[in-house]
Amino acid sequence: MIFLKAGVHAAVIDTALVILDLEADHYFCLPNGGETLVRRPDGGAEVLRGPARDTLEAAGLLQAEAPPLVRTLPAKPSRTAIYDPAEVSWRDLLAGLAATLDVRKIKPGSGIAAYLSEPSLRPSPEPKVLRAARAFWRLQPWLPIEGECLVRSALLVRALHRQGLEAQWVFGVRLFPFMAHCWVQAGDTCLNDDVERLSAYQPLLCR
Repeated sequence: MIFLKAGVHAAVIDTALVILDLEADHYFCLPNGGETLVRRPDGGAEVLRGPARDTLEAAGLLQAEAPPLVRTLPAKPSRTAIYDPAEVSWRDLLAGLAATLDVRKIKPGSGIAAYLSEPSLRPSPEPKVLRAARAFWRLQPWLPIEGECLVRSALLVRALHRQGLEAQWVFGVRLFPFMAHCWVQAGDTCLNDDVERLSAYQPLLCR
């Protein structure tokens, strides 16, 4: 059996196979490669024989050994927490400021992998995660840092970690036109975006 290399993630959209290579910090698409990928129960991805596998192998994106276990891709969230009422405590403020300092240490242009260097924690009680995430959403506009979805999600993940909490950081892609996006979710609830926006994206990586 042949597998996607560790650090290489994929999504199937209709007949297309979309690849994210974290080491190269690069996305690319094989228009008819979707049937080549078989998702395993452990979260890994097996690649079947065919022209698409030959292309991936030539690009150095495959390996003979099963890669380390990865998180299973979640279902798309069905609701959002960003409109829920929230109270911000001093603990939330300190966690937000600490997360800001952490993210500002990452050099601009470092790529996705640099933001994913934060180690994961054990699963957390969902009510605690939702409360902290709602507070962070209210606090975020006042933090001394700006950025798109990657920075915003990195901030939220780190702010949760500072309170001993863990959520799922999901990366997704869409085609026609191609776009990549990321968000944070707990169960079926998105913590930092609208579900209407996310409906167009197919998850390919979860941390």
